[in-house]
Amino acid sequence: MKPQQVSINEPTSAKRIELLIVPGKSLGPFRLGISLWDTIQFLRDKVFFFPRVDLKYDEKEPLRCPVILTLPQNGIHLWFDASLQRLKGIECFDPTKVKLVYQSTDVSSSRTIPTFLSIYKSFGPTYPGDFDLHQGIYTLNYPGLSFSFPIPAKHHDLYRQSTEMPLEFPDGTTPIASKVYLFPSQCANWVSASLPNLSKTLLEIGEGLKYGKHGRRDVEAVVATVGAGIQLRFPSTSSGKGSKRDSASSGSPAATANDNLVDIRLHHTTVQNILADLGRPSRVFYKEEDKMKIHSVDDQFAFGKNSHAADNGAEDDQELHGPQATDYFLNYFHLGLDILVDGSRHVCKKVILHGNIPGHYDFQRYKRCPYQVILPKKGHDASKKDMLVDVTSDPSDDQVPAHVLTASMKITTMQQRMPWSSGNKITTKASDQSQIEQQKPVILTRGSNEQNPFGSTYLTGYKQGIVMEVMKNGDVPTIVLF
Repeated sequence: MKPQQVSINEPTSAKRIELLIVPGKSLGPFRLGISLWDTIQFLRDKVFFFPRVDLKYDEKEPLRCPVILTLPQNGIHLWFDASLQRLKGIECFDPTKVKLVYQSTDVSSSRTIPTFLSIYKSFGPTYPGDFDLHQGIYTLNYPGLSFSFPIPAKHHDLYRQSTEMPLEFPDGTTPIASKVYLFPSQCANWVSASLPNLSKTLLEIGEGLKYGKHGRRDVEAVVATVGAGIQLRFPSTSSGKGSKRDSASSGSPAATANDNLVDIRLHHTTVQNILADLGRPSRVFYKEEDKMKIHSVDDQFAFGKNSHAADNGAEDDQELHGPQATDYFLNYFHLGLDILVDGSRHVCKKVILHGNIPGHYDFQRYKRCPYQVILPKKGHDASKKDMLVDVTSDPSDDQVPAHVLTASMKITTMQQRMPWSSGNKITTKASDQSQIEQQKPVILTRGSNEQNPFGSTYLTGYKQGIVMEVMKNGDVPTIVLF
């Protein structure tokens, strides 16, 4: 594990802030289940209260090890699930740096010390806690909330096998809380903390977000089908309110059955329907040039005579019909996707899904898109190569159907599941003169090392309609469907 730490806000003097404790739900403005992207956006707007923010992640496995946002001057760690990038736990590692309040009662402040006795009085009776003899820590647990109390070594024997609570030591002193943990109420303790029910949580969180259309501010899941398009599933509302358009006008048969589903079909869904379903984009970007066009030139352009004739034909066509219309992107940063719209027909031409992986050039530009890619199922005559087990893959990938790609998979796992051969291959001769195929990726470089300290990535694709950007650690931060 090679951890990385990046400072987001520059350190200045911090003001002691008041944080309301809602067990199992939130600590101040930090709501369990909120995305990493939304949290960083919030912290950037509140530099006065959170002057320094450090991002900690594993450079080699950023999608398998928790991502931590540390607020050192506020004494807080925000723990995010690595795969979904949703807040799963909050750790206040220094209660003296903030004011903690529960039901209008101070738990920790400049005038209130968080002693065991005061906390027990504020939160009420609970089951006996857990004593870790090795660390000398006694943990008092409530549903969705825990307090850690250091126990002096001379008193360890009192709680080694006893069920008594350390309300007061024999010398008359009482333990003082050194840490406060907040986690979902359905979890037994902080160590086993996992994400709360996302559908309900996202619906509640979406009410407080300022990005995008109401009811379309946070996406629950995105299912992509190669060569067809994507379906977005948003948190469903209990009231069932919202617009429903028939499939003939929207090109979305599923939208009539479920108001929380939005279909975007390649080369079919119009920009009007996209705007009606997703709302105004974060930005519209006009595509002035296609730097990848040289890699998709037709065969007729590869020869001199035909190429010259084609160029003359293009010039004549431009004189008759005017300049070619410019394609444009609809950037939905808060949904983690881009939609390329054909400048002439104004229909969806490509869809780009972003993973928001730490260590990538586009990190924090887009929210992580929780996508799954559906592939055609392989036939029963699959080669032995397809049946080999990738010993470097994540064991959790084995629980995913063989024709499905997830946003957390490595490129090696994705390539093994592909039912096609990659278009960017070269043929070389091995030492025994037998023919073997090797991948020859397209290198993608974004500026110099000063502009892009993360280095270059590479692109690999399949002519059936999918291109993947790959980082040096094998993670896939971007998928393009066309």
